[in-house]
Amino acid sequence: LARAGVPAGGHNDTFGIKMVGNTLLVWGSEEQKRHHLPRILSGEDRWCQGYSEPGAGSDLAGLSTRAVIDGDDWVINGQKVWTSQAQRANWIFVLARTDPAAPKHRGISFLLVPMDQPGLQVRPIRSATGESEFNEVFLDDVRTSLHNVVGPVNSGWKVAQTLLGYERGEEAATNPILFRAEFDRLVELARDQGLEGDPVVRQRLAQAFVEVEIMRFLGYRVLTGWLAGRGPGPESSISKLYWSEYHRRATDLALDLAGMRAQVITGRAPLRGFRTDDPGARNTTGSWIGSYLNARAGTIYAGTSEVQRNIIAETVLGLPREPRPAP
Repeated sequence: LARAGVPAGGHNDTFGIKMVGNTLLVWGSEEQKRHHLPRILSGEDRWCQGYSEPGAGSDLAGLSTRAVIDGDDWVINGQKVWTSQAQRANWIFVLARTDPAAPKHRGISFLLVPMDQPGLQVRPIRSATGESEFNEVFLDDVRTSLHNVVGPVNSGWKVAQTLLGYERGEEAATNPILFRAEFDRLVELARDQGLEGDPVVRQRLAQAFVEVEIMRFLGYRVLTGWLAGRGPGPESSISKLYWSEYHRRATDLALDLAGMRAQVITGRAPLRGFRTDDPGARNTTGSWIGSYLNARAGTIYAGTSEVQRNIIAETVLGLPREPRPAP
């Protein structure tokens, strides 16, 4: 589908099927699987992710959102931020601290929360593209059933790592196809600008082609592991680091090739030109700006490049853990 240029499956495809659906297959109870998986597949339920907080981004285990038991419910208080598409979701999966006395990685639980609960408020965040994909989510005495904890209580960090592995691994499989199509646009852009004979441009294009091919084989490695029954491993971090840093460089090249014309906004309404799917948008217009801006986000979401390097150093190379600051 990606090779044929079919539009992506949309919001629910990302958070429902690729993230929480796969995670429920590993960690969910039979009751959770029976209830949620059919509704995820049908699109009846739309999900968002309650991970990052104002004081806990890359150091996610430092989160302060709390959940305590009251009768048959968990009662949750806290704030999440950078929650994609929360304004369109009817469920959110939330990491919350359920044992404040435990070490920070061991006192967290993974909770499923209906978005229509009293006390849950969504506030959109307008981004540089003019859109409001991201949101703040406020939880003030929000309740969810005790049955809505995924995996053992206080083992939410392990569940979250499984979900992040699936998120990174899925991108490892599909991004090489998407980036190859984007690379073809880069070559077309160089020709449009009369720069295909420039030796520096040729060198940068050749390097980009090599990197896309390396990315493709990294994706094969991830898929091979999945087909062999192995869950997401450190190879997902290798791939995520590689493709996100590549995409930043590739979009730098695109704007260098387009020159000042890259700043021209295309589209039918103010800021609409930041989107890359406008009908008829040419390489020589602002059709690259959306990709350029979003490429920076790719080095941050699902674990920053710095976090991925730490994972690779510790789990692949066997290097000592990064020193942690004193509490």
